[in-house]
Amino acid sequence: MAVGIRCIYEPLNLVTGGISGIAILIGHITEGIKEGGIPVWLTTAALNIPLFAAGWFVKGKEYLKRSLYGTVMFTVFLSLIPRVNLADQDYVLAAVIGGLITGCGLGLVFLTSSSTGGTDLLSQIIRRFCPQFSVSTIIFIIDSIIVAAGGVVFGYKNAAYAIAAVYISTRTMDKIIAGSSNGLMLMIISEKYRAISDHIMNEQKRGVTAINVTGMYSNKSKKMLICATGKRELIKTLKIIYEQDINAFIMISDTREILGEGFINMDDYLDQSVQNTQNI
Repeated sequence: MAVGIRCIYEPLNLVTGGISGIAILIGHITEGIKEGGIPVWLTTAALNIPLFAAGWFVKGKEYLKRSLYGTVMFTVFLSLIPRVNLADQDYVLAAVIGGLITGCGLGLVFLTSSSTGGTDLLSQIIRRFCPQFSVSTIIFIIDSIIVAAGGVVFGYKNAAYAIAAVYISTRTMDKIIAGSSNGLMLMIISEKYRAISDHIMNEQKRGVTAINVTGMYSNKSKKMLICATGKRELIKTLKIIYEQDINAFIMISDTREILGEGFINMDDYLDQSVQNTQNI
């Protein structure tokens, strides 16, 4: 995220909302006071301090621990990464590359049910006092005001490309988050179902469900095991199965989402869904 801001957005004055957008505006406005203006990292840190103080009472200690780490690291990298214009004056390239980079960063942060502070934390504080508005509505209003301010200061051409960058960032973040909950469903039919299930549960730490099925050709009752697993675990799981029964019948299918123990819990999934909506 810091690379996207320092090397893409800031050099071309693309204000994409959030605290970093405010920081870019303040840096430009204060250029007459200080050479280069107030650094983006300093404004980001200064604005986040009161937000975290207020958020402590709204979101609780555990959430803020994860978010504080993200915010501190984000601010540190903003201070360390030099301002280099990677996109030159190509605004289309800036919107695409900047959106991809920041979208990946946001997606990875949200996968941990954390944040980097900023407007998503501010929106939850505001909602505490204005419960009639959803968090996504509050975020939309705040970021719209920031993007509009960027349009006033830098021109509406910049604002248009900033909006395009936000869209690409959001779509990228969606892919990162959705990919994390993708997985595979294994359906296994074997006479050695007990040994297979025991080894999967003990070695892979994955749950296994057995259901009664009937083979229509043989007209025999059998057990079919159902197991949800991550894609990276597939080869090891197959090896476990074949070590127990080389003739096991296995069906493997993709699943769009896997929620529950060992994967993404429902609370985190819903939090991510809300955060996705906030960033649209």
